[in-house]
Amino acid sequence: MAGPGLKPGPVSFMDKIVDITGIAYGGKGVGRIDGKIVFVPFTAPGDKVRVNILTEKKAFSEGVVTEILSPSPLRQTPPCGLFGICGGCSLQHINYKGQLEWKENIFEETLKRIGKISDVDYLNPVPSEAILNYRSRASFHIEGGRWGFYEGKSHRVVDIESCPILDEGINAVFGRLKKALSNADAGLCGVDIGVSMDGGDGDGGAVALLRTYKDTGFKWGRSLSGVEGLKGFEVWRQELKKGKGKRIIAEGDISISYRVRGLDLSAGISVFSQVNPYQNKNLVDKVVEFAGLKGDEKVVDLFSGAGNLTLPLAPLAREAVGIESNAEAIDSAFRNASRNGSKRVEFQASDAFGWLKRNIKTLERERPSVLVLDPPRSGEYQVATALSGFKPEKIVYVSCSPPTLARDLSLLTGCGYRVSKAQLIDMFPQTYHIEGVAALELR
Repeated sequence: MAGPGLKPGPVSFMDKIVDITGIAYGGKGVGRIDGKIVFVPFTAPGDKVRVNILTEKKAFSEGVVTEILSPSPLRQTPPCGLFGICGGCSLQHINYKGQLEWKENIFEETLKRIGKISDVDYLNPVPSEAILNYRSRASFHIEGGRWGFYEGKSHRVVDIESCPILDEGINAVFGRLKKALSNADAGLCGVDIGVSMDGGDGDGGAVALLRTYKDTGFKWGRSLSGVEGLKGFEVWRQELKKGKGKRIIAEGDISISYRVRGLDLSAGISVFSQVNPYQNKNLVDKVVEFAGLKGDEKVVDLFSGAGNLTLPLAPLAREAVGIESNAEAIDSAFRNASRNGSKRVEFQASDAFGWLKRNIKTLERERPSVLVLDPPRSGEYQVATALSGFKPEKIVYVSCSPPTLARDLSLLTGCGYRVSKAQLIDMFPQTYHIEGVAALELR
């Protein structure tokens, strides 16, 4: 039986028949050979497969499927023809019910195994309203005339025309940009595209952030003026492939907007925002629920961005302060507060750890207090360490990486907290990525 990730060829002495019994964080199927764990990409729990073993480690093996002998009932036809080549998705071969169930298993198992977290009330996972065309922003790579995403485990760009998990407005503008700029001598190495989702659907106005390695004097405005659906763009020059670079051009409306809990929020294309607007609403609602505000608390929102969590929490608290190191995000947060007439809220430009160190004594006097954390994927071990000297009554921790969430929760439980409840919010259907929220209280 054919399928993604198959490596056809003659049976070798390294070929083994494996029953796939689970999925690991990262999306690979899990089985055993003579008791030893083997990881096999693009397999599903319930598959019986022939596997060619490529890597042998002391604790595990890794292999690729050469034949699906008996398919899992969870299997489906992937909605993308490039699945198994493009590295963007890892679970399209599993139906959505199966994806959600296994993500929940991974979420709970990771917190228990790495974080040693027990006695937690795991609420039912929140499924995504849309499982395709849900992403309201995306980053594409450009190299050698190819526009698209990286191939799995490589930096080779897979050329694409569209992507089934992206909002149709992004797909349309991506195709038009590709046509307008493919032959341009502009030194392009990448482009980010985002669309506003004011009512849950794209409003037809996309924003692009174009990345270039050189400043050639290229007439960007002239080349992009005829791109239908593009309401604004930025150009950033990068000296190296790594790093954010420096903005050299900004034209038109470069903001992405959305609504959450009756608030109109927006930020520039270069400022972080959640990619799934449907699930962002559920995420904000869950943070508000887990915070359990009564009106007399001070809320500190670390990594506050443009105010996605701070502003919905502020009306329910005595006061709220958002801490963010990105200056553009802080500017957007102030504008969002002003636009919505938000009261009892302020934003401060600072890294989270430095701000906590400077303000711990003040915070200790301003009880009761609730801390909200929504750090990058790497988590925030330093902040978790600093909290041992502050000890707010409640912490709400949002994370897109169960392993780093488990690590930080383990540290916090060692500082006198207990994890009372946790919940998975499926922000990224078709991929292995997992968004989770945990509530902590002092023992």
